[in-house]
Amino acid sequence: MGLQKIILNIVLKIEVFFISFFKIHNNRITFISLEDDHLTSDFLKIYQQLPLEKYDVRLCLIHYKKNLRGQFLYFINCMKQLYYVYTSKIIFLHDNNYVVSHFKRKGVQVIQVWHACGAIKKFGNVIERQYPISNYDYVLTTSSYWKEAYSQAFSVQQEQVLPVGMPRTDELFHQQWIDETKEKLYQKYPMLKNKKIILYAPTFRGNIYKGFSAIHFDAQKVMNQLSDDFVLIYKFHPLMGNYHLQKDNRILNMNHEDTHELFCISDYLISDYSSIVFDFMILKKPMLFYIPDYEQYCQDLGVFVDVRDLGYPVCYCEEDVVQSLQTYHVDEDLLQKMKNQFFEIQDGHSTLRVVELVEKLSEMENDINE
Repeated sequence: MGLQKIILNIVLKIEVFFISFFKIHNNRITFISLEDDHLTSDFLKIYQQLPLEKYDVRLCLIHYKKNLRGQFLYFINCMKQLYYVYTSKIIFLHDNNYVVSHFKRKGVQVIQVWHACGAIKKFGNVIERQYPISNYDYVLTTSSYWKEAYSQAFSVQQEQVLPVGMPRTDELFHQQWIDETKEKLYQKYPMLKNKKIILYAPTFRGNIYKGFSAIHFDAQKVMNQLSDDFVLIYKFHPLMGNYHLQKDNRILNMNHEDTHELFCISDYLISDYSSIVFDFMILKKPMLFYIPDYEQYCQDLGVFVDVRDLGYPVCYCEEDVVQSLQTYHVDEDLLQKMKNQFFEIQDGHSTLRVVELVEKLSEMENDINE
């Protein structure tokens, strides 16, 4: 444990002594995030459907940056987190949390709204970490398929993994939203109309401690071999910042656009170990896996899902990508099978089920409330 963590622990333990006299507020719900300083994605959708007149909703949100100022703000934020972890009935997380894992109070319910609809790559407690994850009461997911993997990653029992669906996927089950989004993007990017649109959206390599990098992908080489009716748009993981590919009239940077919105206009997705492949399965569209580093990736990090077994084309070089796109055969049965396997409930009302869970938990008696 580094000096910073030792000091942080001492400060938080002192704080616990004082705030342990505070009561848990049955109507208090707190959203905690280190990735965004405002509500987004699942958090935003849950917040928008909560009856705010009934609940005391608190936000504890920062965008963590690994620099001196960022470390200081994180330190202060941890103290704020601890106060809410001790006084809120329900805590929502969408990333891993040091304070919850070390200082959770009995009677507080922690719901992990993981920022993915599944996990190809291993994560959490099944890989090397700076601290073990613990103290989550529930983990939300889209399918019972993930019960074993999530129970290992989050150190919870399988019955604590709830396949109620992920709020942010609700929009992908509503055709009206898809049609309206498609029209909006075509108005913004008229050059994409009547084109075969390829979305390239890979995950990052590395981590927050060692830095992030991207796998090499020669988009120009691919586009040079495809007919003029193909266009490639790309969006990298937010942790990569505005990482960009080669400049070309048929290669467009979409890092600033919403991923789900880009799904609506995309005819193909090229990805790798990113969990967005599961979101894309909802739309039952063609998909390719570009994984030139598969053996090394499995050795360095490991995977829960072998993408080679899913039935989609697997590419190890740009030539494979070109050939797969030119000869792609759409297997409707496969696309439906994948959607059913990874999404048990397909009604577009996952947010409502999460709100119902909140109402149930808020009515539970606290084991300790004074």
